Amino acid sequence: MPNVTAPDVPAGDESQNVIVRTWGEPRPSDGVRPHWEIAAELGLFDLERAAKISGSGFAVFRGHGARLVRALMNFFLDVHTREHGYEEIWSPVLVNRASMTGTGQLPKFEDDAYKIAGDELFLIPTAEVPVTNLYRDEIVDGAELPKRFCAYTPCFRREAGSAGKDTRGVLRMHQFDKVELVRYCAPEQSEAELTTLLGHAESMLQRLGIPYRVKLLAAGDTGFSSAKTYDLEAWAPGVGAWLEVSSCSTFTDFQARRANIRFRPAKGEKPRFVHTLNGSGLAFPRTIACILEHYQQSDGTVAVPDVLRPYLGSDRIG
Repeated sequence: MPNVTAPDVPAGDESQNVIVRTWGEPRPSDGVRPHWEIAAELGLFDLERAAKISGSGFAVFRGHGARLVRALMNFFLDVHTREHGYEEIWSPVLVNRASMTGTGQLPKFEDDAYKIAGDELFLIPTAEVPVTNLYRDEIVDGAELPKRFCAYTPCFRREAGSAGKDTRGVLRMHQFDKVELVRYCAPEQSEAELTTLLGHAESMLQRLGIPYRVKLLAAGDTGFSSAKTYDLEAWAPGVGAWLEVSSCSTFTDFQARRANIRFRPAKGEKPRFVHTLNGSGLAFPRTIACILEHYQQSDGTVAVPDVLRPYLGSDRIG
């Protein structure tokens, strides 16, 4: 059974999703080339050789493309740890069945997961799985809440049932990179914590200068484990679409009950289940697509967002 959605979540399917706010001025699509054309011209990623190595749905980032991936990883982790107060986690990318069940990927979504034959191990679809399970079957000191974690990992998804969708470029991949934000809190803090988490994810897009919108998902479009989800959709003028680069969710005590994560409010008091939250801060491939399209120049080069220049060592690609 899925989680129960929050009272303020709209009823209905995705047609009832609500745009809460927008930020920035979307660049007109006229004359803007899609990211895969720019990347091919500048040698930023190689989809053909990735397909030879691994199959469709994979990418080899090369040269400045690889440096852009590394720049995003360092920038996101630096801001979230130094300014937003998250503890950095470097986690395994193989997890056991109990971990996948605890966060709600199993048993319902086993077909979407990559399972290691001969072992009860799964490649993670997101760092949410290992990081949320850090305190599985433990009781946390209530004085330590809220707990805040961030982690960079590669993520692996079979994308079962999505054949034919977003097949060009790097919009839908079987392996992609992401920085994930995870928070534990007391139930009374849950709504405020979601606002904080969402603000941290939004700040990444604002600092990159990429226009975006915040969308509150209706109940029928909300994930299995989530009680309330906001999607952050960045504007990609080359493909003329809003691309989801982060989903920020509160799971109330749904994951905590499955994973048995509790906290003791005070000495001698009965333990209670924590509330868990997570969100991408941010996912890399679609962020890269938006950078290449939003910042492309008339001479075929791509301007580098100011905040990434120290990491990339250049103000321009090309």
